[in-house]
Amino acid sequence: MTSRRLAAVASLALCGAVLEPLVRDPDDDGFPLSTYPMFAAPRSAEVTLAHAQGATRDGRVRPLSPAQLDTGEVMQAFTTLQRAVAAGPEARAALCAAIAGRVAGDAALGDVAEIRIVSATHDAIGFVARGAPALREAVLVRCDVARGAP
Repeated sequence: MTSRRLAAVASLALCGAVLEPLVRDPDDDGFPLSTYPMFAAPRSAEVTLAHAQGATRDGRVRPLSPAQLDTGEVMQAFTTLQRAVAAGPEARAALCAAIAGRVAGDAALGDVAEIRIVSATHDAIGFVARGAPALREAVLVRCDVARGAP
């Protein structure tokens, strides 16, 4: 095969590969050419997520780290929270009590008197770009942090 024919075949193959997503099912996401369907569908700008927070006696909210959910990984902490919320009131209460126990032993969180597991709805873009507060919040469960006598 001459180099000119080889170039023509290669060009046709590349053009076919580029045009192939036009004729296949848009939800068919496969190797080697992805249509990235997760980015192609319209999505709401609002996102609702659960998170745990500490509250002081005077009502100030203290953020909690993944360590209070017994992990060093943010995504594991997130998954733990989402699973407990989905599992219902008993699982939420058990997780809240476990977090309260870990917070009670953390001197850096000595002012935290209560743990809350909260469901918050955010404008995702406003939250990430400007730190906008939640649009809506609902406390799903709360529990006291029991500390020993000083």
